[in-house]
Amino acid sequence: MMAKTMNFSIKLRERTQRGFSLLELSIAMVILAVVIAVIVSGVTQLQKTNASQAINVDLTQESRQFMDQIVEDLHQAGFPSIAMFDTVTSAANPNLYAVGLVSVSTTQIQYEGDVDGSTTCNPICSGVSEVIVQLSPTGGPCPCKLLRGAVSKALYAGGTLPTYYTEVDGVNNLNIFTAYDKAGNVIPLPCAAGVCADGSSIANIKDIGILLNVKSNTPNPITNTYTNITMSTEAKIE
Repeated sequence: MMAKTMNFSIKLRERTQRGFSLLELSIAMVILAVVIAVIVSGVTQLQKTNASQAINVDLTQESRQFMDQIVEDLHQAGFPSIAMFDTVTSAANPNLYAVGLVSVSTTQIQYEGDVDGSTTCNPICSGVSEVIVQLSPTGGPCPCKLLRGAVSKALYAGGTLPTYYTEVDGVNNLNIFTAYDKAGNVIPLPCAAGVCADGSSIANIKDIGILLNVKSNTPNPITNTYTNITMSTEAKIE
C-alpha cells in the first residue's frame, strides 16, 4: 500500500513539473506575435498621422509667413515719400525717398520702401530698400520657388543686385499678383516704367492681390498623394 502511494506521488510530481507542451508554447507564441503586430501597426499609423499633420502645418505656415511678410512690406512701400523733402533735397538725393511700386507682373513685383523700420529722419531720412519678389523660373514650368531679395536703394542704384532667398517652395500657379485701382477694378499687367498694359499709370494701383497654390514636395504618408493648399490675401498700397 505504501509502495502504491509513493508511486502515485512520484507520477503526480512528474506531471506537475513537466512544463509547457509544444502545442501550448506554439499558441503562446502566436498570441504574442499578434499582440506585437497590433502594437507595431498602431505605432506606424501614429507616425504616419504625425508626418501627415507636419506636412500640412509646414506648408500652411510657410505660405502664411510669406503672405504676412509681403503685406507688411507693401504697407511700407512709398515711405518715406518724396513729399517729405523739399524740391532741392529730393532732386539732389533720389535715394532718400521711396517711389512705392516700381513694377508689377503676374509673377514678379518690385517696390521701394522702409521695409525694415530703419528709416531715420534727423533731418535727412535714410533706410529705403529696393525689394523684388519673383517666381523662379518666371514662366514655369512649376512647381516653382517664390524668391525675395532686398538691398538698399542706394546700392541698387549703383548696380548691386539683391541676394535672393526662397520664401515659398512648391508654388504651382503663375498668377501670383493681381493689381486693382481704387474702385476695385482690375488693372491689366504688366506695369513697368510707370505705365501699365492698358496705358494707365502705375500710380493708379491701390491694392495688390496675392494668390498662392502650393504643393508639398513629399507625398502624404497616409493617402500617398501630394498635399495642396490655396491661400490668398490683399495688400493696400498707402
